[in-house]
Amino acid sequence: MNPADNSIWLSEAVKGMKKEVYSNKEYDIFEEQPENLYISLCNTAALFPEKPALVEQERQVTFKQCKEIVDRTASNLYSTYGVRKGDRVALLMVNSIDFCICFYALAKLGSISVPLNTKSKSEELLHPLEHSGAKLLVLDRQWWKNVEDIIHLTRIEHCIVSGSECCHDIEANALGALYKEKSLDILNGYDLPKVHDHAVIMYTSGTTGAPKGVLLSHFNILHGIISYKRIFGLTDADSTVIAIPIFHITGLAALMGLFVHIGGTIYLQPYFNAEKVLQCVEKHNITFLHGSPTVFILLLQESEHFGELRSLKKAACGSANMPPEVLIKIKKWLPSMDFHTVYGLTETSSPATIFPVDVYGGGKIGSSGLPIPGLSIKTVDEQGNMLPPNKVGELLVKGTVVLEKYWNNLEVTDSSIKDGWFKTGDLARIDDDGYLYIVDRKKDMINRGGEKIYSLEVENVLYRHPAVKEVAVIGIPDALYGEIVKAVTALNEQYTLTEQEIKKWASEHMAKYKVPEYVEFVDSLPHTASGKISKRMVRELYGSA
Repeated sequence: MNPADNSIWLSEAVKGMKKEVYSNKEYDIFEEQPENLYISLCNTAALFPEKPALVEQERQVTFKQCKEIVDRTASNLYSTYGVRKGDRVALLMVNSIDFCICFYALAKLGSISVPLNTKSKSEELLHPLEHSGAKLLVLDRQWWKNVEDIIHLTRIEHCIVSGSECCHDIEANALGALYKEKSLDILNGYDLPKVHDHAVIMYTSGTTGAPKGVLLSHFNILHGIISYKRIFGLTDADSTVIAIPIFHITGLAALMGLFVHIGGTIYLQPYFNAEKVLQCVEKHNITFLHGSPTVFILLLQESEHFGELRSLKKAACGSANMPPEVLIKIKKWLPSMDFHTVYGLTETSSPATIFPVDVYGGGKIGSSGLPIPGLSIKTVDEQGNMLPPNKVGELLVKGTVVLEKYWNNLEVTDSSIKDGWFKTGDLARIDDDGYLYIVDRKKDMINRGGEKIYSLEVENVLYRHPAVKEVAVIGIPDALYGEIVKAVTALNEQYTLTEQEIKKWASEHMAKYKVPEYVEFVDSLPHTASGKISKRMVRELYGSA
């Protein structure tokens, strides 16, 4: 068995895996597992056909309508565009009903969705489009300007524009047309995907340059969804708003996939706006929220304009540790809402550990909870030896939600996964009760309000400026975002450069959230004995605004 092939490990491991205990409760982890994500939608449509499923401004669809549109869209993708099992289809779209329809239509066909970050510039989109080998691109009209100059460098055969009308200035068809045409008979008897078939490739920044494609199966995503449902005790009576990006794993799996599975209504907002989110909660009696610490900090800033919002029963917070002082303020504002901390990665289909009860009253503030059923965790030293409780080491995870491999990247797969254990790169400790505490992350990763930024990617852009001799990009503390980007820069002797000029250069080549908030110019950067820039010393010398 190839140790990097996680699907083989899963197929063998799950044969003997049936029941697991989580927080003193026994779970049959395969009891409600549908065969694929499309069947999850079908099951819900059968149970709650007339219930609103997706609401986007004045537009809404019931679960029955959602399934019917998904079926028509899948038929058209199959017959008109030749989309088949295993084909990759890129989605460059904000939170919308159209995104959800496309995702589940592709899930029915056994095709692989490739969600793309709508904040990305052209050169940032080129790699995932080319590397994934996507044959079709579905996009919102507003993003055409970001791809029109690079489409010819990819294997994209057709573009489909979200909306009911075709855009005459774009060589593309309208997505709305796919909702109405073709007979469903064309897919009668179609061989639906199996549970271990691939469902999505999500590109996440890497420490060595180009973003990596995280390959997740229906099995991976469904187990994350089912874990959230059971641990949070969510039912069809619950509802949520998706305002964080649906192209990230939290929006995709922990919100869209979860609420489609349980039959809860989803309110979609294209972009995050704290006031609009709280207005939606107040107007529609939303019961559940999920976001990064930055999301909750921004909501807190608007809290004085809203009451206690008693409809909110539960909230989940992942992507970074929640500062205790923020948690205290949230509990003062929303005392009846249970707040659960979560640790997870794109590589774990969203959840790896979840705090089982309200963390404020759980006696372990700062912890990210217990490993979900079907997942094991351990910490190891630099030699790979397992550490005892309360010793800090690198966190490794293994189980049902862990990625099979990185798409077309055997080298990174082999270095990241061994015998099913995935090396997270995060430093952590596990206490005597099995609760996880994240201590630190890979030094070169900056977590700006849930958006992951790797310093090497920013450095590579800055190094392309002729004035830049050396540069070290680090994260510095920020009250709102947790961390923001700072570039410590040494210039070539014959050049002068201002902070605004280097920011302008960066903004022309990168998404806005990656552009350094601060630039500090120095005569020279500290180096190690081997001649490399010492990031440790850079942080010590320049690690503040």
